[in-house]
Amino acid sequence: MNIKDKPLEEIIFQFVDQCKLLFFPEQWNPTFLDYSKNEAFALFLIYRKGQVNMTEIADYLSVPLNTVTGIVSRLEKREVIQRERDKNDKRIVYVTMSSSGKQFVKEQLKELEHYFQMVVSKLSDEELDNMIHIINKVFDILKDNTLVEKEQRSIKKVKRITIE
Repeated sequence: MNIKDKPLEEIIFQFVDQCKLLFFPEQWNPTFLDYSKNEAFALFLIYRKGQVNMTEIADYLSVPLNTVTGIVSRLEKREVIQRERDKNDKRIVYVTMSSSGKQFVKEQLKELEHYFQMVVSKLSDEELDNMIHIINKVFDILKDNTLVEKEQRSIKKVKRITIE
């Protein structure tokens, strides 16, 4: 049976059942599963850039600054990042990785690299190219759709008031 002939619900549940493998603690280092999605993405951003300010994190995560404050507070409490105020402008807060935070992210990256290599080693060059092409296409479609939805939401929020 061709996949397009199956009911959409069946395809979705089949996909969800396959994806749960990615989230089993025995597959991954369970420590990382204690972090929220936003905390994990913020950690990776800070690790890659070395130093970021709160606005950069907010923009990267597409969340308001007050949400970033909570994320950064939780990461600081875990001692994986540290905050520092700008010496000239106290309103600006810089966030950097602590040494234990750098070590933690390195361990997580090593784990991800292990699984990535496990998959890549089983694929031919053509299969790998096709996989990357399809994944990029999926992300492009989702990104385009997200932009359209954001535009539609912002249009709906605008109320026109006629003045007589």
